[in-house]
Amino acid sequence: MKLISIKVGPYRNILDSDTVQIDEQVTVLVGKNESGKTNLLHALHALNPANGSRSINRLDYPRWLQKKHKRAGTYQRAQPIEVTFHLTDEEKIEVASIYGENVLQSDEFCVYRIYESESCAYKLPECDATRAIHHLVPDANTDSITDIESLQQHLIEKKNESEDNGEQAQNTLNNSTILEKLSNIYNQNMTVEESIGQFLLDRMPKFFYFDEYAQLPGTTDIEPLRNALAQNQTFTLESDSGTALALLRMGYADDELIADNYDIRKAELQAVGAELTRSVLKYWKQNQHLRLMIDVHPVIENNHLGTQIVRRELKLDVQDDRHYFTNSLDARSSGFRWFVSFIAAFSEFEEDSNVIVLLDEPGLGLHARAQADFLRFIDERLASKHQVIFTTHSPFMIDSSHLERVRVVEDTGPDKGVKVAPANTASKDPDTLFPLQAALGYDIAQNLFVGPDNLVVEGLSDFTYLSVMSDHLKSIERNGLDRRWRILPAGGATNIPTFVALVGPSLDVTVIVDGGMYKNQRINNLIQKELLNIERLISPSLVSDVTDADIEDLFAEDDYLHLYNGAFASKIKAKDLEGSDRITKRLERNRPGFDHNAPANYLLHNRETVLGKLSDETLRRFEDLFDRINSTLADR
Repeated sequence: MKLISIKVGPYRNILDSDTVQIDEQVTVLVGKNESGKTNLLHALHALNPANGSRSINRLDYPRWLQKKHKRAGTYQRAQPIEVTFHLTDEEKIEVASIYGENVLQSDEFCVYRIYESESCAYKLPECDATRAIHHLVPDANTDSITDIESLQQHLIEKKNESEDNGEQAQNTLNNSTILEKLSNIYNQNMTVEESIGQFLLDRMPKFFYFDEYAQLPGTTDIEPLRNALAQNQTFTLESDSGTALALLRMGYADDELIADNYDIRKAELQAVGAELTRSVLKYWKQNQHLRLMIDVHPVIENNHLGTQIVRRELKLDVQDDRHYFTNSLDARSSGFRWFVSFIAAFSEFEEDSNVIVLLDEPGLGLHARAQADFLRFIDERLASKHQVIFTTHSPFMIDSSHLERVRVVEDTGPDKGVKVAPANTASKDPDTLFPLQAALGYDIAQNLFVGPDNLVVEGLSDFTYLSVMSDHLKSIERNGLDRRWRILPAGGATNIPTFVALVGPSLDVTVIVDGGMYKNQRINNLIQKELLNIERLISPSLVSDVTDADIEDLFAEDDYLHLYNGAFASKIKAKDLEGSDRITKRLERNRPGFDHNAPANYLLHNRETVLGKLSDETLRRFEDLFDRINSTLADR
């Protein structure tokens, strides 16, 4: 079965979540802390737990409504969790083979729980019971045969009749075999509809839940684990022993794990450690030099009678081949420990495709890049066999290329409770939307740096001048910027050193700085640390006669004043300016604090009338600058 929707509430702070559509592969519940994300998973897990145990009891009913709803009779009828599954083609074929073709009139199967009940209830798809009875017993009287018991009795009578019926007797015998199997599983007092419902309920997926409390400890007493293995028991979800038990199950032959023969014991423990290490390192890219070492350590103690006893402990250590030391799993980073714990806990369910995975805030201790690796792990390893639902408030756990998977969770207060909505109809609360906005912003930033050849400039005016002048020079068959360049504004001259330090090590970067920044100490530090090649640091001063030239000094004086006067509706001439330094400085003495972006915007919006009037001096300077920039392109 495939889970297609859930509806939660009344449950804790959820009064009615509304129907939440579930993606066929991965569903992401996004919201701020205490928004109700965990409660959604807890309610879902309680429906049919695969690991641990979880019930729905009166303590989970919204406290501020419990007494009122009990008096009104609402409490007794409340369905804290209701889910809808879609039957697979295999399940529909299986139903048809037992109950007949077209018995089910719908492919959907609804399951729910009520308070203080240990079992699930269901809403059967529209069903043609008469068709089912005729399939099971072709000659049956549907008025008198309505349940399994009456069907069974009818078949017994038929079997006792004369075998002169030939083929019909054989068919009756075959049907009898089917019903005997059914009656061994189900109560004979069921109706045919109830029999079909129970048949489907038994095939409902289980829900595997994992959170930070289930992390593997470095040391665990092994005897309770072995006793649990022998009795097929489980531990509570809040116990890390449950994950340690799952680790033991990876060894299968648990007697060999504590064998007296050292070589046998060591071989078995190494096999478990090797399998776990390979599974972890396939997706853990932060440190590929780690190896999981598992051992059973005997501890000799004196009991209260003074008698020596031997207690065995399961020890998990991590060997670091890069730094040549070994320490306990407890001493490793919380992110690595979480990842190892999840792999161990899920190992026994991995091959069972009828398990749905619920992850509560997975990978909170993981670095942002490691969270991206975990997203890849979810898509490649988990979602290929299982549906996955996880909660998060980390933007790095949101795949911005799959926002259709996101459901936004928001607590709207005691009157309406928690509401869940798709991302495209989400709340206006900035705290709730922050992970989505940050994920989109990060994706945009990443896309800016997809190309290997990046030209970093100070701001938007530099971007405008370079783009417009390059296009113009190319249009008149002169040299402009190579098409491979991606121009990236850093948001100001002071941001350039940090910007280059962040993107430079992994990308090819050429930087254009105004003359005043050309010999800046922070820029020189980038060069000394080999984060920036000195040949890839370019200033307009290299192609201008002005000392410490800005990009505006590439324009001939009259050309730039034309842009300036057009932007500010003024009539300033070159003779009105004092000095021979940068033209922007001379203009600031005439008009303090003028907006440097305004002349660039004027050029951008008046290209048709301005570009044709530019002097050859201006065109030559820009062409010389573009030649210098292009010469820094890496050879490929």
